[in-house]
Amino acid sequence: MTVITTMKRISGRAVRAAAALGLAGVMLTNLGAFGPSDARADDEGPIIAVSGPLSWPFFAAVKQGFDDASELFGLDYQYVAVTDTANMTSDYPRLLQQAISRNPRMLLVGEFFPDGMDPLIKEATAAGIPVLIHNSGQTLWQGNGSLGFIGEDPYQMGYKAGEIQADAGVKKGLCFNQVPGNPTVEARCTGYIDAMEQAGAETVYQTIGTGDATNPQAMMQAIKGTLQANDGIDGVYTLNAVPAISALRAVEDVGRKGEVMIGTADLSNEVLEAIKAGDIAFAMDQQPYLQGFMSIQAAYQYLNYGLHPIGQVTTGPLIIDQSNVERTLEVNKQFSGVRGAS
Repeated sequence: MTVITTMKRISGRAVRAAAALGLAGVMLTNLGAFGPSDARADDEGPIIAVSGPLSWPFFAAVKQGFDDASELFGLDYQYVAVTDTANMTSDYPRLLQQAISRNPRMLLVGEFFPDGMDPLIKEATAAGIPVLIHNSGQTLWQGNGSLGFIGEDPYQMGYKAGEIQADAGVKKGLCFNQVPGNPTVEARCTGYIDAMEQAGAETVYQTIGTGDATNPQAMMQAIKGTLQANDGIDGVYTLNAVPAISALRAVEDVGRKGEVMIGTADLSNEVLEAIKAGDIAFAMDQQPYLQGFMSIQAAYQYLNYGLHPIGQVTTGPLIIDQSNVERTLEVNKQFSGVRGAS
């Protein structure tokens, strides 16, 4: 396991200059006379973000949000993640334990694997360490003492995907989960299955080991095998951009391109180009950049003013299809990675 850490900081003068130029928009409306130079940046330990692997385009966008906001608000922070996804269920609790042992000023946590991580978050909040949950942990933050949650509503994301496919005439849909054990992605499949079954369609649920979560060939072969064993499948919903392309390759390999409707959660440039070409029908964008950016903004306002959002801040889903994919591609060409694509 390798730990990735990144630290960003700029001066309070630079942030105020950005505000004067109008670059900060509404994000600086609560700063008043205070600037980042007045922040209690050196009083205690660091702000630590325990977040997802950067080998996934999605989390590169989350990190970019963290980085941009840390520069804007003048906060030091460190981004911590695994680079080897083979043992995430055990490695993430270990990373979180290490972060807590450093007595951080604040923790920004993606609660990917609650069995190992939730007890540690409870320990941290009981010890007085403020915790804000992002991306995963929507239903858990209240019970573990966290300040709130910034991220998608995973059930609704999956449910909307199921509605789209059912409305398009899909009769038997496959939901492919590459991260079993993560309740957020599992909730997407639950929502998808519920919507499909309520519409009278059948569903198939498939998982693959997390060690293959970034292995396109392994996922392609797994989906291909399921398509061959279930020739009635006419819809596939994946939970990340990488398996979406694997699903497309699998459909092509079994000679059913154009017959199987493919939709996915999350974006990549390859997925966006496939949507533009009509090979993938849609992607559900949970706007990962906002998850990172808003987490740092909330940390700044909490540590300085005691302010924080109450409850959940929902960042998705936003549906990307042929009606708006051109604009999404344009934005990503100008601001590389912001839309969760690479």
